[in-house]
Amino acid sequence: MKDWIRNVLSIRQTRRPAPVGRVPAVGTNIQRGALKMAVTHQISEELWDWLVLSGWRNLPVETDRRRGMRLPGDALKTLVDTDPQERNQVYGRLMEQALPDT
Repeated sequence: MKDWIRNVLSIRQTRRPAPVGRVPAVGTNIQRGALKMAVTHQISEELWDWLVLSGWRNLPVETDRRRGMRLPGDALKTLVDTDPQERNQVYGRLMEQALPDT
């Protein structure tokens, strides 16, 4: 009922982004809105700062059941191996490869 009232009165408030956490451990997931990426390799502080500025955050729950899009499994490895000057172009190409989360 509350959800319906918020929709009718247009009083929805957008959520603030999750707070920036520590560098995520290997084997966890990070998210940016509905987009998720698996942490398959160690992330440097510099890369994590860049990801945070791009909107990525640690996934707040261990078992996230929300549907969304998932980047390919080798996406983080590609970002780790990419030169920082070329990272934005590579990131754009990776975003185009996102698939529905299963």
